[in-house]
Amino acid sequence: MDKKNCGGRECLSGVHCCVENCVHHTMGNECTAEHISVKSEDASTKAETFCGTFAPVDTWQIV
Repeated sequence: MDKKNCGGRECLSGVHCCVENCVHHTMGNECTAEHISVKSEDASTKAETFCGTFAPVDTWQIV
């Protein structure tokens, strides 16, 4: 898959993501993962699939 520049981070061309709490998400709804993995061996609808590449943002902050 081709990569492009997304605000200083490389992202996968043509791969869009609106999951804002994923570490691979950018403000332009792009994906910065090295690759993506869509999982569910028995999926027959979009709702039955999920992104196996998802990694949550660490929201813990030192005050």
